[in-house]
Amino acid sequence: MPRDFLADKKTLEGMAPLSKEPQQVDSPEDPNPMPSLYQMPTSFIEDRFKRMTDLHPFSSLLNQDDLDDCDWLEHAAFDENEAATREKIQYRLTVCGELCSGLFASAYPTVSGPLSKLIKARDWPSVDSKDSDRKRILMGHIIATKFKGSKVVTDNAMAYPSDWKSNYQFAPSIGHHEEGDTICLHSLCVHPDLNGKGLGGVLLRAWTQRMKDAGMGKRIALICRERYVRFYEAAGFKKIGPSAVQYGGGGWIDMVLEFDDASNEDDMFP
Repeated sequence: MPRDFLADKKTLEGMAPLSKEPQQVDSPEDPNPMPSLYQMPTSFIEDRFKRMTDLHPFSSLLNQDDLDDCDWLEHAAFDENEAATREKIQYRLTVCGELCSGLFASAYPTVSGPLSKLIKARDWPSVDSKDSDRKRILMGHIIATKFKGSKVVTDNAMAYPSDWKSNYQFAPSIGHHEEGDTICLHSLCVHPDLNGKGLGGVLLRAWTQRMKDAGMGKRIALICRERYVRFYEAAGFKKIGPSAVQYGGGGWIDMVLEFDDASNEDDMFP
């Protein structure tokens, strides 16, 4: 089909002249513009992390190889009637280690500062087989399981099958349930010598985000004493009320963080 050269000529005449200057494109103004990263005050970062700059913490998944360190830390951080037994910790690290996280530091025996006492407390494993003197120190941990049939922690969720070593159950009535949609946070602790450095909050927020991003469940549930309610609320958890759990003498508060609750998006990192 012949081309309409007259129409082409009119089209070209209506176009803007060519220029080496970049074209200016009008765009609607953002009513709430974000400041440039380089304009943001560095104090935002410093205030949150300056208390732990001498620790250089890093996080890692836990497994049964961490049993000795987790058992030691659990009993250093909790009262005897509230700390999980060694076998219960072993059960949780073995059957659902992917739900458990440790907060570590690495240091030499000659380290000074807050780690100087801690590194002498026990025989820590080496960070690297090529550098046996540099030790991996467990400063805090989170140990959790999944449960089905309840949106809050129950005594059955906190228990474990007595024959778990010889009779693995995919969906037991007590303890960890592989298809559970409630992640039960049983233990969040930091060694008492390191309290006040913000490690617990950093560990909780990082772990919570990992559970959500990995699709591990629909919610996280925990029980805590009244004095810790505000700490968990700051991380997005909501206070449900008195818990029916009688572990450790009872008197616990139920707290839950629902992953599909849009109001939690900004609360997880206040």
